[in-house]
Amino acid sequence: MSEISSPTSNKISILQKSAMSCVKCAKCVPTCTIYSVNRDEITSPRGYLDLVSAYAEGKLSMDLNLKDSIESCFLCTTCVTQCPMSLPVDIVIERARVDIAQKYGIPFYKKILFYMLGKRSVLNFVFSMGYYFNPCIFKTQDGYKKIRFKIPKIGDRVISPLNKKSFLQTYHGLIESQYKKNHSINNTQTSNNKKVGIYIGCLSNYNYLNVGISLLKILDKLGIDAFVPQKQECCGAPAFFSGDIKNTTKLIKKNLNYLLPFLEDLDALLIPEATCSAMLLSDWHHALEIESEVFGIDNKQYFDKLEVLTKKTFMASKWLHDYTNLDEVLKICKKEEVTVTYHDPCHARKVLKIYQEPRKLLKNFTLKEMNESSACCGFGGVTIQSEKYHLAKAIGDKKAQNIAKSGANIVSAECSACRMQIDDSLSRNDVHTKFMHPLELIANNLENKSNIE
Repeated sequence: MSEISSPTSNKISILQKSAMSCVKCAKCVPTCTIYSVNRDEITSPRGYLDLVSAYAEGKLSMDLNLKDSIESCFLCTTCVTQCPMSLPVDIVIERARVDIAQKYGIPFYKKILFYMLGKRSVLNFVFSMGYYFNPCIFKTQDGYKKIRFKIPKIGDRVISPLNKKSFLQTYHGLIESQYKKNHSINNTQTSNNKKVGIYIGCLSNYNYLNVGISLLKILDKLGIDAFVPQKQECCGAPAFFSGDIKNTTKLIKKNLNYLLPFLEDLDALLIPEATCSAMLLSDWHHALEIESEVFGIDNKQYFDKLEVLTKKTFMASKWLHDYTNLDEVLKICKKEEVTVTYHDPCHARKVLKIYQEPRKLLKNFTLKEMNESSACCGFGGVTIQSEKYHLAKAIGDKKAQNIAKSGANIVSAECSACRMQIDDSLSRNDVHTKFMHPLELIANNLENKSNIE
């Protein structure tokens, strides 16, 4: 692996732009996720900006200390929301991680993971085999699946469920609304014969299948046809947050080339996952921009394609709330006798500014807000979950305690990465609150309707 030098040749690099504007007001520091754990200035937002700026100017080498600091960021973007100038510290970190990957390489286990994420047929086989060997590798304890053998630094953490077939293996192509076909309904009861595409996301595709199924159920009840592009690829988030920019942009370009031809026939492309939504709507642009800076690649045609895609791409709850009559339909559904507390995924609330819509669609449930609902759950990406799991546990414990204090029966969030982290945290802290995606709750509520027909 050839070593990359610090980007001193650029007039103003991505690493330097934000640092030049930071006035060190420290408004970002008190709410920083990693700073709340270790109270170290070099892992505070303004500390990161100083470090990477010094590195970009050639005053600091990319050594193991700097690598460790940069890889400790959760990329929760809380600092961006607190900054008076909204400086994109997350993009700076992502750019610096590309240089880390260039100098130190991508760890072997990540190479395997990112390879599989780019090979759908291989991943289908791996998850299917995992399903059959499930009893040998995992145990069921307190309703959760846990690894039978303790792994160094990770222990016997809770893992996401394994399924025989993925969502895309079961549901693909045009899925017409049977409710629309089987009922004589007028335009006030439907959403005017709309058709939407579904970009499912890897965790909902392989692990939490009921998320996509629930979205299909909701669309069916609204009289909306769904189209599921079978050959859609991973959004590239795991690779991007690990600094593997080449694998990231490879997936971005494959997705853009594949998805764009379908868009003309669709009213929208819906994503039931906060992280995947933020990737398509925000980070795909950043990744292409970083690739252009680091490798001098002209990505203009893909920026143009991305602009077309983003005009029709929405996080599911946002589109269902703003562009359908789901809100009206839910008004005539019965109230559910369970309490729900809502966790705001960082990529939803802080990046996409989506937090009111899912709450409004959960109108038939009693909502009990937890303390610090918008605080990061501690997922943090592949590196945090593997090499720095102690950090994920520290942040996750706080979230589990806040969920417990809310007294709610169910905790909900529109993000399966948060779900995996929160389930692990709840299990470890002996909190018996069930996690359900808001689309699952809404679909169940529609099925329990009293007089909708």
